[in-house]
Amino acid sequence: MFERTLQDLIRGLRAHKASSKAAEDAFLAEAMVEMREELKGKDMALKAEGVLKMCYLMMLYPIPPPPGFAFHVVEVMSSPRYHLKQLGYLAAPMAFSGETEEVVLTVNGIKKDLMSPHLAMPPLPLTALPYLLSMSPSLANTLHPDLLHLLTHSSPRIRKRAVLCLLPCWESYPEGLREGFSRLRERLQDEDQGVVGATVGVVMELARRQGGKNYLPLAPELFGILTGSSNNWMLIKVVKLFAILTPLEPRLVRKLLPPITNLISSTSAISLLYECVRTCIVGGMLDPDRAEGEVLARVCVEKLGGYLRDEGGDQNLRYIALLAMVKIIPTHPQMVAEYQEEVLQSLDDPDVSIRMRALELVTSMVDQYNMRSIVDQLLAHLAPPTKGSSLPSAMASLAAAAGGGSPTPTTTAQSLSLTPAYRLLLAQRLIGIIAHDTYSNVPDFEWVVSVLIDVAYISQVDVGAEIKDILLDVIGRVRSVREYAVGVLEDKVIGDEEFRERGREGTGEDGLMEAAVWICGEYPSDLSSPLSAISSILSPTLHLSSPSLISLSLQSAAKIFGYHTAEASTSWSVDRHTETKNLVASVKSGVSPFISHSDIEVQERAAELLQLLNFVEADISTHVPPIKTVNGDDTVPGLEGGFEAESSGPPYPKSLFLFQPLFTSHELNAVAYRAQEVVQIPEGLDLDREIIPGGGFGEIDVEEEVDESEVEKEKLDLGEGGGAGMEELRKVLREQEERERNGKGKSGRKKGKGKKIEGEVMSVEEKEERAKRKAAKKARAKDDPYYLYDEKADVDDVDDIPIVRLDDVDLANTEEPQTKTKSSRKKADLPPSPQIDRGELPEGASTVLSSRPPNTDRVLSGLAAVDLNDASCTHSASRFEEYQLDDEKDGEQELRVGDLPTPVGEIQVVRVKRKKKTTGKKKIVEES
Repeated sequence: MFERTLQDLIRGLRAHKASSKAAEDAFLAEAMVEMREELKGKDMALKAEGVLKMCYLMMLYPIPPPPGFAFHVVEVMSSPRYHLKQLGYLAAPMAFSGETEEVVLTVNGIKKDLMSPHLAMPPLPLTALPYLLSMSPSLANTLHPDLLHLLTHSSPRIRKRAVLCLLPCWESYPEGLREGFSRLRERLQDEDQGVVGATVGVVMELARRQGGKNYLPLAPELFGILTGSSNNWMLIKVVKLFAILTPLEPRLVRKLLPPITNLISSTSAISLLYECVRTCIVGGMLDPDRAEGEVLARVCVEKLGGYLRDEGGDQNLRYIALLAMVKIIPTHPQMVAEYQEEVLQSLDDPDVSIRMRALELVTSMVDQYNMRSIVDQLLAHLAPPTKGSSLPSAMASLAAAAGGGSPTPTTTAQSLSLTPAYRLLLAQRLIGIIAHDTYSNVPDFEWVVSVLIDVAYISQVDVGAEIKDILLDVIGRVRSVREYAVGVLEDKVIGDEEFRERGREGTGEDGLMEAAVWICGEYPSDLSSPLSAISSILSPTLHLSSPSLISLSLQSAAKIFGYHTAEASTSWSVDRHTETKNLVASVKSGVSPFISHSDIEVQERAAELLQLLNFVEADISTHVPPIKTVNGDDTVPGLEGGFEAESSGPPYPKSLFLFQPLFTSHELNAVAYRAQEVVQIPEGLDLDREIIPGGGFGEIDVEEEVDESEVEKEKLDLGEGGGAGMEELRKVLREQEERERNGKGKSGRKKGKGKKIEGEVMSVEEKEERAKRKAAKKARAKDDPYYLYDEKADVDDVDDIPIVRLDDVDLANTEEPQTKTKSSRKKADLPPSPQIDRGELPEGASTVLSSRPPNTDRVLSGLAAVDLNDASCTHSASRFEEYQLDDEKDGEQELRVGDLPTPVGEIQVVRVKRKKKTTGKKKIVEES
């Protein structure tokens, strides 16, 4: 019987695939039926051929394995014939998936083949074990001792394969790593370089996944390989491994400097050179504060620069050199700047990958001296390609290379910027160069405005949002550039209808248009023609723009209109009256179409603006303009001295000033970047300390002595606003007035606040109860942070309070302390005012902030600083009323509570008792 082999199957698939899809499917179905019959047969050779064909189809088509396919593979693996066993191990990774039952059947066979005395047998299972061990932890646990035993096998081929199987085995069985670490360390000193290379690869992968801390003990063996091996691939792995270990052990830096420097100077392999440079950067070997680091950096840059200057060199070498220089430039920008011309020439390279790396390096090389030249170079690349220039085709390049000539047409900088992705990246990089470190490298902000406009014109990509943000930020920060920016945007943007049409295509023009409209409306005083600006902003094609631009246009038109009408009021005349009336009608006609716009924001702005314009129009229509004489002036002959008008109002309509205060009443100045962080915290102020220990505001003691009148007030119910509640209130008020007229209550006391009545006698129980209440109240007052308690004034009875006579006090000498206010305090009592070195002062500010915080990398240039000495933004001490004395009444002088100014931080309670001269009565005066 004829059996189809694998070669026959491949020929049949190719033949039927060329004819039709149906023929291919029919042939494939017939082949599957034949393979199922072969797998069920008794002939082991025929079964192995069926397994081989099924594996081929599973790789070629998304065909699932037939039922029982894994068991048939196990049968082939257990065959005593070598070539059949080899096919079984080859098909095992495709047949087994996870912890299948068939994997258990293979354990004894695999162990037997691993421990076979024949040298050709162990490599068969070692070929399939990496996949089987990674998916079966039980199999990894069982075979781990056998793999460790094979590490000492006499054959280097078996030792190398056993080392490679340890990585997936330890991934599934992590406990085996502790047991096999010493065996793995021994293989780093193996006499066979293949085994050493495999061991280095396993160690590097383990260190990369688990961290290099556990592999620092291997540093001596790895250092010996670094200094003694000549295999570049092995050296690359060792250098990568040291890049992981060096940050964990700084002492390795000094040890690695000589061999790394030697490798960089002598190697011709650019891949090894790149890894050495990367290891030097990651490990901190290029420290500019150390002489060795400076020398090593110089060696690296010179080696890489040689590849850049070699015009006819390999493109791969140029790419690697640029990539390595990107990593060196953060620590040694001056060295890389020496190759600025070579890097800029790489921007013209036809290879887009080289251009991308060169662009990344160029943006890192920018400083305040070369910024203009680099930006001009990038603008030249961003410019649209000229007509007739295009990239050469692949066929033209091959023909030119074969003939020794150059492909035509010649590639130029403009012909390379055709890819939209590259143009977008180039425009974003260019904008990022300008805004880097808050414009720290910008030499001229007027130049920045012009560059941003150029980018919007020639970018042809969607960078409108970035241009808008940068332009508004620059105009808001730098006041000196506002006049220039308004003039440029008014001429080139608002008045350019073609530019407005392109701005609707979703490119950089839309963002520039929004920024221009907002700036012209925010600073209308710098406009050359406000009326033309209003006409351009409210153009007939405005409804085709985006809702955000329409909303900005309506608001900016209102701002410019308000400014113009306010200026017109200063020279009001008949002509001004007519001109303003026509202007209001024109603005209304431009705003009216947006009342029914689909966007709700546009509707709201249009409705508000239209209602205000209606009010202005009505006011102007009812206003009588001044009489214009024949002579051309607004005065009547014979009345040059003027006459009194019946109305005291202005000669212009008051509604002309309706718009301007809506936008100019509060000027919005820029605030310094992170300005709040530079405000120093006063000494002794702990913001983290609790105001009340334990939190809360304490508990209310219900037993505290309460005034009887307060109890009566609490019992009073006013009802719900009238009726019976009000009647109850009137009744209570009448009873209270009656008690006050009688002067006594039920207990014979006046309803005062606890004042002692003359002739009152208290019993012993009442005195003891009163003393207990006072003691409890005093104990609570000591722990209450909101109670002003003075231990010196701890007097139990009012009769023991000392009396201070005020008869001899010279009132004339008390003026000076009475008039002492906050302004007379010494400045030394207040904390020093912090300052900001960079920032733009707002109007009226007198000082700037200083003492930048240690974590502040930069302060925005041109920002307004905050004046902390201003009383409006300083939390000063509480003000007290001036100390005053009332006139003598009935031979008695009284001090009012709160009259004396108390210094901040020192609050005392002074109780003074004095006797009245005439009647001998005692009066208690308290000061706080």
